[in-house]
Amino acid sequence: MKKLKNYPVFIVLTSLLLASCRKDQMAPAKAGGITPNGGIAPTGVYVLNKGIFNSFFPVNATGSIVYTYTSGSLSYYNIMSKKLVADQYSMANGTQTQIGGGSDLKIYGSKMYILGFSGITVIDARTSKLIQHVNLSGGGIAFYKENIFISGFEQVTVLDTTTFSLTKTISLGGGNYDNFADGGLAVANSTLYIANSGIYDATISTIDLTTLTVSDPIIKVIPQTTTMTTDGNGNIYTLSPFDENAGFEYQAVGGLTVVSPKTNVPTFTTQARAPFNNLALTGAGNFVYFFDNSNNLLAFNATTHAVTNFVTDGTSFIHPTCIAASATTGEVFVGDAKDGRTNGIVYAFNKIGKLEYNITAGINPSQILLVQN
Repeated sequence: MKKLKNYPVFIVLTSLLLASCRKDQMAPAKAGGITPNGGIAPTGVYVLNKGIFNSFFPVNATGSIVYTYTSGSLSYYNIMSKKLVADQYSMANGTQTQIGGGSDLKIYGSKMYILGFSGITVIDARTSKLIQHVNLSGGGIAFYKENIFISGFEQVTVLDTTTFSLTKTISLGGGNYDNFADGGLAVANSTLYIANSGIYDATISTIDLTTLTVSDPIIKVIPQTTTMTTDGNGNIYTLSPFDENAGFEYQAVGGLTVVSPKTNVPTFTTQARAPFNNLALTGAGNFVYFFDNSNNLLAFNATTHAVTNFVTDGTSFIHPTCIAASATTGEVFVGDAKDGRTNGIVYAFNKIGKLEYNITAGINPSQILLVQN
């Protein structure tokens, strides 16, 4: 019997807010605070907050449980003025219902994309005004030229960036169990990399973005790979959790896998201090950041392959959920959900791991996005 995992995915990408054009064609957004032109410090911080997960039986007794999220929000903090807008989305649109359960947040061209429980909410990246809601859910979202890619159960769905219409569905085959549960995606060298996150799976699938077809071979990585990111050199990183059954039942001890986009071959793996379920992963410049199984924030050096504790002032986290980083300033932002029922917090650290300031987040922060306004 197939065993399902439901580890949250936090993949953090950022991009310069550019003027709109007919097609949002630009360099593919990179992870971890890296902007297309580089060298610009972030001036704003968006925080996507999931809200509270609820389940109930409907009044009409259909027999099916209804799942909802309440109190989802999109916070915005202006670094220069130090002003916080608790919910930028509801302030601009008068409602917050569409973004509850948000699991991914990205900017591509002139638009911001919120991947939520009820589908994809597309808003204007400057005004936060709603452009369109697309009734399509998934685990992760990525972009290349005029295409939007959404990970799903054993497939990737392709949408047009202008019309948001379905243009293609790419099957990944029947052997890639449960990649829909987490759906980590990354783009490098005109290739889309997809984390196949099933408990039995130890692979990454690839799609040639010039032909929109599945490429061979499938890349072997640490089992149950979940989240993905890239560093400033274009290397691909995947993070796998330590198995809840003490790592013995499926030999899933977890860890970080580094893949070269030039050869599509893993170049390094580390299984030291693999996390359980806080699988946030982001890259900025020469570093990749993730948590260990004690909620310590780790920094992986892409050149030396050294793994070190990033925080140097004793700051600790209760329930860390998301990370963003700036390659320009070296700052790292960490979201902590705390008790998961009240407002969370975002910590801002300088490049040597000392706390600079805190930002009050909404309930269950799930993504952090750094921008230049």
